[in-house]
Amino acid sequence: MCDSFKCRTLQEKDDQAVRRLVESTFSFLPIGKFWDWKYLRNPSFDRSFVAVAEDEGKIIGCNHWLPRKVKLADSIVVDSMLGASIAVLAEYRKKGVGRALIHFLRSQHSERKLALMYMFADPELRKHFHTPVAGYVPAPGGTVWYRKILNWNKVKTNVTDFNMRVKQGEFGDRLDKVDLTVVFKVHDAPPLCLHLDGKGFETNSSVEKADLTISSDGNLFTKIRDGQIGMRMLIGSLATGRLKVRGSPRKMLELYRNIQTFREILSGKIT
Repeated sequence: MCDSFKCRTLQEKDDQAVRRLVESTFSFLPIGKFWDWKYLRNPSFDRSFVAVAEDEGKIIGCNHWLPRKVKLADSIVVDSMLGASIAVLAEYRKKGVGRALIHFLRSQHSERKLALMYMFADPELRKHFHTPVAGYVPAPGGTVWYRKILNWNKVKTNVTDFNMRVKQGEFGDRLDKVDLTVVFKVHDAPPLCLHLDGKGFETNSSVEKADLTISSDGNLFTKIRDGQIGMRMLIGSLATGRLKVRGSPRKMLELYRNIQTFREILSGKIT
């Protein structure tokens, strides 16, 4: 039994069997209402995000994904996916059905760019779905740290601190010949304009008067900002259009000479 099961995408003919399977597995849910409400009537429902396991024409398991938008900040909303309602008939459990369903959906949507995938698992069930069975790694603790890509409040605080150090003479004459305005544009975030000269940074510069405009996705921007990307990858990102830099070569060289200063202003870990 279960040696010849196969995984495939949900079809309309499977609805009743999957509904019964989910409601019998999660018996505390309202019978006849939960599955339809959560999936069929959900505006985000897509059959390609639901997988079923079939053994000789019998539905023995199912796995559901639901597209979600996750708000990381007031102006940053990313695509994510909620893994939900993994159910397997009792007589087919502990035979690799759940693992196969997870891997099937992953393989079907391997090209989809998601910032986050998550699920809420029963404490006992999660032992079977976390690494190494399905490749998941649980969060190391209750607090998750992340970097807010363009956090205006943090930037302004960094600018104030930096300008105070400039007044105290910490940088000597290093900034005397600098006169550079850079606009950073990250997908799904407002533009951030910074001007650097001998007095320090300004955050109220005009975007239209910028010397350089740098555009990229959030992931690449973070790697560049944190110095985690080498010259080869940087050139590759420019060639593919993932990173775009607009401005004169002279101003690009000026930014390169002061890149560590800009990194200091743009970085900052928050919770």
